[in-house]
Amino acid sequence: MAKPADEDEQAIDRLTLYMLKETYCAAAGALMRMSPQAAGVLFEAFERQIADALQRMHAHRSEGPDSTVIALAVGDRIADILDQAHRRQFEPVTAPGLEDRSLKAVRETGISNEAVEMLADLQRRFPLP
Repeated sequence: MAKPADEDEQAIDRLTLYMLKETYCAAAGALMRMSPQAAGVLFEAFERQIADALQRMHAHRSEGPDSTVIALAVGDRIADILDQAHRRQFEPVTAPGLEDRSLKAVRETGISNEAVEMLADLQRRFPLP
C-alpha cells in the first residue's frame, strides 16, 4: 500500500478523530443513562489519566521543545470532546429541517453528499434516546 499524501494524511487524522469522538460520545451517553454514578466515577478516572499523561508530556519534553504548547493544545481538544460527550444526553433534539451538528461536521470534512445523506438517514432511523 502506498504512503498517503500529506493532504490524505490530514483527512485520515481528521476523520479518525471525528469517528473516535462520535463513538466516545455515544458510549458516554449510554453509560450515563444506565448508571450516572458509575459514569461519573469512570469519567473522573479518564480525566485524571489524561491529565497525568499531559503532565508527563510537559515534564519529560517528550514532544520536543514545544511539548508544553502541544500538551495544552491536546488538552483543550480532549476537554472539548469530553465536555460534549458528558452533556450530550441533555441537549435538545434538532428540529426538523435543521442539520444535526455532527452531520454538519461530517459535511465539512469533504465527505461525499451521498455518504452524508446515508448518515442522516441512519440518524433518522435510529435516533438517540
